[in-house]
Amino acid sequence: MANKKRAYEGEAVGSSLSPPLKRQKIGAASYLAAVTDCTAQQPRQRLHNSEYKNARLQERQQEEENGRRLHALSGPVREGICQYGPSWNGRTTDIDIIDNLARLSPLAVHYNANVTNQFIRDVPEMLWWQKILQPFLDLEDLSILRCTNTFFQLYWESVLKQNVIRVPQGCPTLEKAMALAVIFSEKKEYTKVDPLKIQMDTGVHEIVGDKSGEMNVTCSHITFVGKGKDQTTIRGGFEVNDKQNVKFEGLTVTNSNSRGSGLYLLGSETFVDVLECVVKECGRAGMSVCGGATVTATQCEFMENGYNGVFCRGASTKAKLNDCQVHHNGGDGLGSYYDAVMDLHGTKTDIHSNKRDGILADYSGKINIHLPSQHNTSHGNGGEDRHQGNGAFTLHPWWFHRQHQRRRYIHTHSSCR
Repeated sequence: MANKKRAYEGEAVGSSLSPPLKRQKIGAASYLAAVTDCTAQQPRQRLHNSEYKNARLQERQQEEENGRRLHALSGPVREGICQYGPSWNGRTTDIDIIDNLARLSPLAVHYNANVTNQFIRDVPEMLWWQKILQPFLDLEDLSILRCTNTFFQLYWESVLKQNVIRVPQGCPTLEKAMALAVIFSEKKEYTKVDPLKIQMDTGVHEIVGDKSGEMNVTCSHITFVGKGKDQTTIRGGFEVNDKQNVKFEGLTVTNSNSRGSGLYLLGSETFVDVLECVVKECGRAGMSVCGGATVTATQCEFMENGYNGVFCRGASTKAKLNDCQVHHNGGDGLGSYYDAVMDLHGTKTDIHSNKRDGILADYSGKINIHLPSQHNTSHGNGGEDRHQGNGAFTLHPWWFHRQHQRRRYIHTHSSCR
């Protein structure tokens, strides 16, 4: 009995110190499974960590490579200007950007619908003309748009004050510039001392013109000016009819039309100045002066024209030539007819190598040579160097009317000296 009790007590004591065998087996199995699972997950975890580290390493390497490239590219920029504007301090962190925005925000201009033309009213005029409007807007377009917007009207008024129409910058062609000059003249009164200028750039400018290839100058007080007779060429002629204070300067004019002149001037109200121009290779005369027109040509050259270099015709018609050269023309060098008067001045005057006479005064025309008698004014021409017409000599240029061809003139006042 005691042994049973002792055995029982021992069993009780043993059970309190260690679990039963079945429980031990379950615990051992659970522990073994846990250990096995942990052991199996370790390689996967290590593999994951390794891939993560490799990815991070590649990212860092890529960032370093981008940094080196940026540094190489921005090196020359740093030498001349700041890389990110005048406020850049060499850093590109978000804090710097926020600081810069905070510092520059008071300078920002925000749109206000109640303010008229707020973004264009303070832009410099030259910026508008040279950079903003020029690629899209010429003066012809501006003359139309001025009625659609107050800004364009103000800008139009500022353009009028300049007194200049530029070809091809302001207008693509001379004929469009002439049409625009009419509009300008309606808005502003020009004078001899304050004329409107049509300024032509270097190169060749074409004139379609009328059947004679001549463009009609429809405004008074206007100057056609080029960059120089060696740089600006006009293909076509000009007709000036009863217009005052018209000037041609620094141009070469050539009109290949068989019926055309380079400069055709007529009308008692016509007053023209020609300065440092070349008139050549025209179908008829280089310069024709008729019907009471008055012209002064200074340091000009009339050459290789189909007929006369300079032709003057009609009562009250006057031509004054200062230091001009007239040579290699298909007809006479100079011709004065029907009471026209021509005056030659300047020791650089040279009339030579013309196919017919050098200087011809006929049909009561008169040529006055204001030069010393020893001056070799006219020489080497195909006909006479100085010819005073008489009843036996007749000359009928292309623009004579048929009634003139039928009439016979008595030469009572022809002189050439």
